[in-house]
Amino acid sequence: MSTYLQLCVDTQRECDIKGSEIAAVTNQVGELARIVAWVREAWREIQNRSTHWRWMRSTFTVNTVASDDTYAYTDCTDSRLSLAISRFKRWIILDDDGRSNVKIYLQSSGVGTERWLTYLDWSSFRAIYKVGTQNNQAPAHFTIDPQDNIVLGPKPDAVYVVSGEYQMSAQVLAANADTPEMPSDYHQLIVYRAMKKYAGFESAPDVLSRAVTEGNTVQRQLEFNQLPVPAQAPPLA
Repeated sequence: MSTYLQLCVDTQRECDIKGSEIAAVTNQVGELARIVAWVREAWREIQNRSTHWRWMRSTFTVNTVASDDTYAYTDCTDSRLSLAISRFKRWIILDDDGRSNVKIYLQSSGVGTERWLTYLDWSSFRAIYKVGTQNNQAPAHFTIDPQDNIVLGPKPDAVYVVSGEYQMSAQVLAANADTPEMPSDYHQLIVYRAMKKYAGFESAPDVLSRAVTEGNTVQRQLEFNQLPVPAQAPPLA
């Protein structure tokens, strides 16, 4: 497992940058400051390379309020971390097989009554639930509105517990001991990506070649480990 500082030191070594070893990720100047920035940016780019990294998936829960159908991510709790959601990128509305990924149960009846909500796209949901007078009932559908809120239909008539999954936004490395959240087996990929940035800045083709060759291998391993297995299409006939 590599810390932010260790990744910077590894990048400095792999790029054959002479001088004192990076001792901290703060208060650096010149080339060492660029190394620190390149490692931070390399990690951000890896996280944003896919919207399906498993390590960036987490679970949420939110208790509804009667007559309120709309819930922002700030209303929700990360049930894995037991904290309010602070890093949000998107709701994972469907599972890897294309089925609904959001559940609900009436709080007073207990989790034994939990069931799946049916997803509707925003246009279809609006045509059904955002016109005329609506009666509060047990929600049967959900959607995501243009502001990335979860919206329930019908509006809840009591307190319900809604749960599902969401993708976290990118982790930003800032302190020496910060550790990238992806599996530690693939932390070296951050170094290889930072090496590419160094090679572009310094016109170092030998560093670039090594970063591409070795980095591509680790990238493929990471994708195999962390991305969903492609679904096989049904036969045409």
